[in-house]
Amino acid sequence: MRLAYLGPPGTFSEEAARRYRERKGLAEGMRLVPVKTLPDLLLGVDAGRCELGIVPVENSIEGPVVLTLDMLVHDVNLQIVAEEVLPVRHYLLARPGRDIRDVTLVLSHPQALAQCRRTLSRRLPKAEFGATSSTAEAARKVAASDEPWAAIGTALAAELYGLEILLEGIEDQNGNSTRFLVVGKEPAERTGFDKTSAAFAFKEDRPGNLYAALREFAVRGINLTKLESRPAKKQLGEYIFFVDMEGHTQDPDVAEALAGLQRLCSFVRVLGSYPRCVYPKGDEAQSCGSG
Repeated sequence: MRLAYLGPPGTFSEEAARRYRERKGLAEGMRLVPVKTLPDLLLGVDAGRCELGIVPVENSIEGPVVLTLDMLVHDVNLQIVAEEVLPVRHYLLARPGRDIRDVTLVLSHPQALAQCRRTLSRRLPKAEFGATSSTAEAARKVAASDEPWAAIGTALAAELYGLEILLEGIEDQNGNSTRFLVVGKEPAERTGFDKTSAAFAFKEDRPGNLYAALREFAVRGINLTKLESRPAKKQLGEYIFFVDMEGHTQDPDVAEALAGLQRLCSFVRVLGSYPRCVYPKGDEAQSCGSG
C-alpha cells in the first residue's frame, strides 16, 4: 500500500505519515511516497496512483488549511478515513559550524515562519525571512548554499540534509499542533469512537438558516467539534459550511441529523466517518478509535 505525503522528505507531513504508519502497525506494508504539491497529492489519490494520502487540514495557531478544504469539496471524490494530530516542534537549522549571530536570512514555509515570528524577531532581529514551498525545501536550500542562511524545519530534515540544530522549540506558543487527514477511495469501518466530517450549503441566504441546520445536531445531543465556512466559489456572499461531529454515519442519531440537513440545504456532502482521536498535549501520544 502507498501513502502519499507532501514532500520532499523531511517535512512535517512525512512525520505525520510515519506516525500514522507506525500507529497502524504497517511499517512493512506501507510505502511512503513524497508528492510535490497538495493538489498533485489529492488528485493522485483520486486517480488511484496511491491508495491513501495524508494532508494537513488545520493548525492550532494558524487555523485551517483552506486548499485542503476546498479541494475535498470541489475537486476530488475522496473519503476521510483517519485523522492524525502531530505536535509541532520547530528547529532552526544551519550548515555545521554556522554561528547564529551570522545568519542573515531564515527560510521556511509561510506557516512555519508565522508560527515562529516573535521568537525569531527576538533572537534574530536583523535577519530577513523568505518563503519556500515546504520546511524540507528550506532545509535543502540552506544545505546547498554557502550563504549565512538558516531554515526552520524538523529534526528529521536536519538529519536528512546534514544540518546542525542552532535552536530548538522556537515556536511562539506551547501546544502547537497540526491536524492531518488520511484520505482514500474506500470508507473507514465504524469503531464506536468516531467522527464525521461534512460540508453543506443553503439554496438562498435568509435569517435562521444556520440556526435551523445546527438545531438538527443539538436536539439529538450530537457534539460538533468544528464549524467553519469557506466561499462557495460562485459569487460573493455564498458560502459552504464545514462541520465535524462526534459519531458515525451508521449511528442512528447522526444519520437522522444528516437527513434533516438534507431537507434544509441545497448541498450536503459527507466527507467521511473515521476513528476519532483524543488530541495530544505537548508530546503526549494520541488515542484514536477507542474511548
